[in-house]
Amino acid sequence: MLVRFSVKNFRSFKDETTLSMVASTRNDDNEYKELNTFDVNENLLPKENTLIKTATIYGPNASGKSNVLKAIKYMRDAVILSTAFDVIKHNEPFAFDKESTPTSFEIELIKSNIFYNYSFSILNGVIIYEKLSKRIERLSTVFERNNNELKVSGVNAITQKFINVLPTILFLSQAKGFSLGSVSDDINNVLTWFSDLIIVFEEMPNLLTIYENPKYVDEALEILKLADIGIEDFKVYKEKIEPTVSSKGKEFNLSYPAQILQENETFNKIDIETKFNVYDKDGNVTDTKTIYLLKDIGFHSEGTKRLLMYLGWILKALDEGKVILIDELDSKLHFLIADYILKAFNSISKNINNAQLISTAHNLLLMDGDIRRDEILFTAKDYYGATILKALSDYKGVLKKSLFSKNYLLGFYTELPNMKGDL
Repeated sequence: MLVRFSVKNFRSFKDETTLSMVASTRNDDNEYKELNTFDVNENLLPKENTLIKTATIYGPNASGKSNVLKAIKYMRDAVILSTAFDVIKHNEPFAFDKESTPTSFEIELIKSNIFYNYSFSILNGVIIYEKLSKRIERLSTVFERNNNELKVSGVNAITQKFINVLPTILFLSQAKGFSLGSVSDDINNVLTWFSDLIIVFEEMPNLLTIYENPKYVDEALEILKLADIGIEDFKVYKEKIEPTVSSKGKEFNLSYPAQILQENETFNKIDIETKFNVYDKDGNVTDTKTIYLLKDIGFHSEGTKRLLMYLGWILKALDEGKVILIDELDSKLHFLIADYILKAFNSISKNINNAQLISTAHNLLLMDGDIRRDEILFTAKDYYGATILKALSDYKGVLKKSLFSKNYLLGFYTELPNMKGDL
C-alpha cells in the first residue's frame, strides 16, 4: 500500500510536491470512513495510521495532473529498469529553471507489514543520494548512499568495499545480486512492491493480455452486462506476425492499431474476440456474431475499447490489493462507469484487500459522489509554470454538503483559465 509520494524538480514540478494517501485528521473529515479508508498497524504509522483508498486529481489541461502519475512511473522504472537501460540519464528536470538542482523522489509504502521509506536524488544524469529506511516499531536505516559511498546496515566495511556502486544504477536495483542477510529481505520487499505497482496509460502495450486469466474475463463480463454494452462473451485472440528488419530495428506493417506481444522469438498481434447474440424477428437468440475489438475498425466505440483495456487491470488490483495508477479514468467512459469504478475501490465487499486507486479525471460530477474531501486533489500552475498539487481537505471553510464541482468551476479551490475572453 502507498502512504506518501514526493517529487521535486521533475517535469512540471519545481518545488517538492507530495501526494499523500494518509486520511485527513480534521474532525469534520470523518465521512465515509468505514468505506473509503482503512487502518494499518499503529506501530507502522504512529498517530496517522488511516489511509484513503482513492485519490482523484482534477485540473485544467497542462496543469500537471498526468505528471503526478508519470513521476511515480519514472521512479518505478528507475528501480526496475536502471540495471538494463539508461533510465537515470533520461531524467526530465523542471524546464523553466536555469539553476542546476537535484531531482528528488521519495516514497513511503507498506509491504509485508513493514513500513519503508525509500528516496533517491539525481543530478546531471547520475545518482548523488539514495536511502532506504524501515519501521516495524521504530525507524532504522537499511542502507544509505552518498554518491559512490555506501553504508549497509549489518554489513561490515570490508564486505562493503567489494560492492561496486555504479553512478547511473540505483543500489536498490543492484543489491538483489548480493547476499546481504536480512537487508536482502527488505530490498526484495521494496522491489516487489514496485514490480506489483499497476500503471495503466492508454498508449501502453499488451493491456489485453490480462484476460488470459479467465477469472478476469468472467468478472469483466458481469460489469459489461451491467453497463448494457451488449457483449455476451469474449476471449483473447492471438495472431502470429512476422516483423521486417530495417536499420531502425524490427518493424511491423499493420493494417490497424494493434497490441503486439513478444513471446520468446514469436510476435503476436493481441486482440479481443467479442461475441454478440443474433436475434430473429420474435426476439429469440438464433446465433452469435464475432466482432474483434481492434481489427473490426468502427464497430466498437472508443469507450468500449478503453474500458476493456483497463477493466481487467482494475479487477486484478481489487483482487490482489494492489496500487493502480490510471491516467484519465473517465476519458471516453460514461460517467456511471467511472463512478462505478471509484465506488468499487471505496467499498468493503469489492475491495476486501484495500487496493488503492490513484487517477486523473475531468468529469467534475465524480467529485459529488460518496467521496471524502481528502480523496479529491487539484493541480494548477503558478507564476513560474510549476505545478501545485493540493487536496480539497487542505482548504478551509469547505462544507461536507457543498457541491464541490460547482465551487470548483467558480474558482473557490484553484484558479481556472479564463476561457471567456473572446466570447
